[in-house]
Order: sequence, then structure tokens, then C-alpha cells
Amino acid sequence: MTRCFKIIGTIATVLLLFGNAAFAQTSATDKFLFEEMLKLASKGEPEAEYHLGMFFNNGIGTAADPGEAFQWFKKSAAAGDPLGAYKLGCYYAGQFAGVVDIDQDMALKYKLVAAEEGYDLAQSDVARHHYASKNYPEAIRWLTEAAKQGDPGSMYRLSGLYAQGQIVPNDLVKSYLYLDAMRHLPEIGSAPQIADAFAMLTKSMSETELAAAKKNEALAIEPTALTLKARNGLTQAKFYLAENMQ
Repeated sequence: MTRCFKIIGTIATVLLLFGNAAFAQTSATDKFLFEEMLKLASKGEPEAEYHLGMFFNNGIGTAADPGEAFQWFKKSAAAGDPLGAYKLGCYYAGQFAGVVDIDQDMALKYKLVAAEEGYDLAQSDVARHHYASKNYPEAIRWLTEAAKQGDPGSMYRLSGLYAQGQIVPNDLVKSYLYLDAMRHLPEIGSAPQIADAFAMLTKSMSETELAAAKKNEALAIEPTALTLKARNGLTQAKFYLAENMQ
């Protein structure tokens, strides 16, 4: 939420300073990116097919068209691109209802491709699927993998599960480590909800538990290359074009 407000504020400032010309310039740039990506995708380049799918998905440089996005994600996934597979899984899970019939088995199949390649959101989604299916060992495994990369939802969920002793042994020290790591995430660490949860947890811990938690090393957050690539989607699309345009 904080990031959204910062982005909105930045855009508003730019428009106030430069007027409609700034918007026109951005639109022209996006259109150029779209047209060049279309050329590469039409040659069967899997990563270009994924980026083009995102352009249609988000309406970048062209009108948003979920149906067209789905077709490009389908091509990208078939060619082995893990992010294309993830987005295909999202559509099968119900994103943009009506584009394709919801099929949770297909959603899991494609999201699992990206999860195994190291994409944190895919890992979180796979964990959610297994939790709903009561396959708790797999749910915990994938939540843990996503949490290692700093996925906030997975970290918060694990902290709560260990604090309450749900489907895992009660372990307030582990709960502390996940919440403490969340407090150091740049975009959400200052959120009041995290501070309140951390305060409640530390009050419930014994002196021995608290000492043990503080003695442990902080949880190491290390996003994979695939996760960083997905988080910086448009920037990565620009890098990809710069490397592949002729």
C-alpha cells in the first residue's frame, strides 16, 4: 500500500510539472516497446512472448486484452518460460474470469513450473493450494521457500502458524524470526500491523524464548534471479529488448 501511494504521488507530480506532454511521451515509449516486443514474440522467442503477454495483460503500449495475453502466455509456457507458465496458471486459477474455464489442477501444474524455478509468488500460490487441499507438509515447504525470498504473505503466515501451533509444532522462536525479518523489509517493515503483531508475540514469550530468539541470526532474505526479474517486469522487458533488437 505504501509503495502504491508513492508511485501515485510521483506520477501526479510529473503530470503537474510537465502537463499532458509527459503522458504523451510515456505513451509513445510504451507503444514503441510493444511494437518491438511483438516483432520478437512473433519469431517464437519465449521470453518475448511472456513480456508481450504482460503488455496485453496490463495494457502497456496497447489496449488491455486478457484474451490475447492468455494466448501469448500459453505460447511462452509451451516453450519453457517459467514466468509465462506462472501467468498461464493465474488465468486457469480465475484471473480475468471468462478468458478460460477455471481449472485448479491446470493452475497448479503451471504455477509449479515457476515455483520449482524459484519464483516466490508461485511458491506462495502453490503453498496456498496445498493448504486448501490439507497437504500441510507441502504447504509448509513452499511457504518456507517463498519466505526465504522475503514474500511478506508467506512470512506472516508462517509466523502465525508457529505461534499458534497450527499444522506445525508450536515454536515462538521461529515465529519471532519471521516477524522480525518482516520488520526489516523496506516497503512494509514500518506497517503498524507488523509492529502490533511483534509486540503481542514478544509479550507472550518467556524470557528464555526471547533470549533464544534474539541470539539467533536474522533470517537471511535472498530473492532468486527469477523473482527479481518478475518484480522488475517492465525494466526487464526494456533490458531484454536492448539485448535482442537488431
